[in-house]
Amino acid sequence: MKIRKANKKDFEDYKILRKESLEYYKKISDQKLRFSDKQIKSEFKAILSNPKRVLFIIEEDKNIKGFVIGTLIKNNYQYSTYLDEIYVDRNSRRKGFSKLLLNEFAKWSKLKKAKIMRLGVNVNNKKAMKLYNKIGFEIKHYEMEKRLR
Repeated sequence: MKIRKANKKDFEDYKILRKESLEYYKKISDQKLRFSDKQIKSEFKAILSNPKRVLFIIEEDKNIKGFVIGTLIKNNYQYSTYLDEIYVDRNSRRKGFSKLLLNEFAKWSKLKKAKIMRLGVNVNNKKAMKLYNKIGFEIKHYEMEKRLR
């Protein structure tokens, strides 16, 4: 098992996992998301080219099993980081990969002088909420939405 920053050569494997993550999100959020290969490639390139963003991947037997995407945020008061997305392949869950990815993201956050890590989680994603609570995340506010029809 190895965690490292993604590079251009990782795109094809990342694309497969990213599509899987979007399908999973559609199920738990009841939203209709469609991302083309072109959009995923654009997103991937944008992350790799932005020094305020990071994409870590976790490999096992030279196969990418999961990823975490995060962003450094600087406001007038402090540096913080936001965990944009974390996903582990369905067949690779319950091996501690998410926790390892989160720890790697925390290391990167500290390197960037962040004092706080934040994330958003869908209320239907009970397993993710349990993991986040277990490793020390606390609910600080609620985000609400209203669908416009």
